[in-house]
Amino acid sequence: MASKLRVAYRKVDDVTVLDLTGEITLDDGDLVLRRYIHALLEQGRKKILLNLAGITAMDSAGVGMLAAKLKTVREQHGDLKLLHLTTRSSRILGMMKILTIFESFDDEALAVKSFDFNAWE
Repeated sequence: MASKLRVAYRKVDDVTVLDLTGEITLDDGDLVLRRYIHALLEQGRKKILLNLAGITAMDSAGVGMLAAKLKTVREQHGDLKLLHLTTRSSRILGMMKILTIFESFDDEALAVKSFDFNAWE
């Protein structure tokens, strides 16, 4: 069965942007995204920007995975930031009190530039 989450990645300077389309849900989208993030870390790509503009659904498993991967990336002295939160994803992240731990942006250029100011690099 095909995943409900499609991931396209591109590099902008030293930041990897993951353009996500579809659903980040239990046992499907959360696992797909987890594999992408771990593969990037193995390649030494520790500045990761998740473009959520194409996300149509996210459940508590998806939110939990985002929080867990933020912790994993930061433990490796990197960062994971969010771009283009939809109303739906913003609402679920806010309800679960997760939005406060992420930096989120509406402007990709500003998001990419923000990685240059991380104190732990």
